[in-house]
Amino acid sequence: MNPHELSVVYPDGLRLLADVGASNVRFALERAPDDYSASDVLPCAEHETLEDAVRVFLARQGNPAVHHAAFSLPNPIAGDHVQLTNHPWSFSVEAMRRALGLKTLLAINDYSALAMGLTRLEPSEQVQVGGGEPAPGGVQGVIGPGSGLGVSALIPVQDRYVTLASEGGHASYAPQDAQEALVVAAAQARYGHASGERLISASGLELIYETLAARTGGSVPAQLGAPEVSARALAESPCPVAREALAMFCAMLGTVAGNVALTLGSTGGIFVGGGIVPKILPFFAQSAFRARFEQKGRFSRWLQAIPTWVVVAPRSALRGASAFLEDHLTADHGAEPLLDDVRAALQKLSTSERLVANDLLSAPRAWMSDPIARIADRCGVSTPTVLRFCRSMGFKGLSDFKLRLGAGLSGTTKVTHRSVSAEAPTAERMATILNNSISAMIALRDRLHPQAFEQAVLLLATARRIEVYGVGTAALVAEEAQNKFGRLGLQAVARTDAQLQSITAAFLGADDVLLVISNSGAIEPINEAVTRARRGSARVIAMCPQRSELARLADVVLPVDHPEDRQALVPMVSRLMQTVILDVLVSDLALQRRELIGRQLAQQDDQRYETLSSHSR
Repeated sequence: MNPHELSVVYPDGLRLLADVGASNVRFALERAPDDYSASDVLPCAEHETLEDAVRVFLARQGNPAVHHAAFSLPNPIAGDHVQLTNHPWSFSVEAMRRALGLKTLLAINDYSALAMGLTRLEPSEQVQVGGGEPAPGGVQGVIGPGSGLGVSALIPVQDRYVTLASEGGHASYAPQDAQEALVVAAAQARYGHASGERLISASGLELIYETLAARTGGSVPAQLGAPEVSARALAESPCPVAREALAMFCAMLGTVAGNVALTLGSTGGIFVGGGIVPKILPFFAQSAFRARFEQKGRFSRWLQAIPTWVVVAPRSALRGASAFLEDHLTADHGAEPLLDDVRAALQKLSTSERLVANDLLSAPRAWMSDPIARIADRCGVSTPTVLRFCRSMGFKGLSDFKLRLGAGLSGTTKVTHRSVSAEAPTAERMATILNNSISAMIALRDRLHPQAFEQAVLLLATARRIEVYGVGTAALVAEEAQNKFGRLGLQAVARTDAQLQSITAAFLGADDVLLVISNSGAIEPINEAVTRARRGSARVIAMCPQRSELARLADVVLPVDHPEDRQALVPMVSRLMQTVILDVLVSDLALQRRELIGRQLAQQDDQRYETLSSHSR
């Protein structure tokens, strides 16, 4: 591997993401979390199948190598066959995976994707509308009106998150006043069932307006599209009927959102997404949404404490698909004891059983949700062969095997971080800090890809000169890196002064490597120095958060992602993670340079012996 050919931050290459809607499909190629190298929007009507649309997008980007993909889809996902609700496209997930030559293809409900995307949400990408503070570790509910009404949830389970696949938007809606009763009656007459989605969606807003306009005797247009209703409601001289329709829409959403919070026990808050609410945010914040949310009789006080937010993040569906894919690809390491047993047994298995074993090893989490027929089809074997494999591994059948596999996969990737409270007893504070560190180490183990370390070790081992940059608490790790690299005979120097970093960066060339250690990845002087070093063709390894500006500037990213109170606390866990990553790098470098180090130690022993001998004369 030539270190100068490294360019993609994800060690497994570019990842393909798609957000499939009723009219358009948005594609993106992601080189790192939220770092898109290309994106495009294609009309669904211009392509016979989703696969055709994928091929057109990839062809426009020069057909890059892609191994992993995730598609967000606006309908339930049950099994291998997918039939879009609002579009004639249908496909087999496994058949499309094979046709596109992918190792991984995930089909995800769009609101399950949005829920998983909450794990990457920045404070600036959410606007609070009422309520108090979220309960630590509480369930987070998600609801959003768009072409339909999506409902999901993000649920913390041990050290990771799982999403709830729900069709809660189709639950029946009960009118809360006489005007809503008219609209509900109109929905029942037209559709036979008045669900939340029939009323709280783009078509629902149109139905509300149409019903209210019928009272005017023709003084306003009888029908308007949802965008026009919103525009007329928010105009400088608003249309009274349109404004009443939009107000009823927001109130109804509050009623359903409160139901979701009660049903799920969403003490972590309710997040409102979709394509409608962010566009009417000032109106929405002043509407009856929050009052209706809390209007639940004896449980009104309980709901008052639950915060509600509007998600204003761009590309939220793509981000959610990306988070799902990252979770899927990094969660495989949690079942290592069982997978190690499978690897050890490979040579003893029959040829057909070995096909099943290799499929398990390539995607363990897919086994948790796939039925036996799909596993067999993917492996190209019969269902009895899958059962024989399970029995060969000492299990009664596939169900027993999945139970053991699921137990191994349960402690996977996401960090469960608890804030350190000054009011808590000393023992509780100690346990919180230690648990944060342990959880972060587990997450670090599962998140880091071996390929990233291989790339970093290759760059360091072949460098003419290594510069290590760090400031603040990261400066301590930078100085430790200088010490450890020096013991391996590498030419390394730590720079912990911003002015020196700026000066020395300009003198780094194509044979040099810059290792940058940063808790935030957002320190402007360091990033400017990195940009200067890149102009001289130096290679950059960054030990920093994945979604930072520094990560986007680097050739290789060794991610250090951990939520910490950087104002009140020294970033303790981040420094611990940086030190562990450094130890792994040094260990690999030491193994590669074992003979050289052995000769140097032997030479030191000879020199020490000569010195001692001279004193004895």
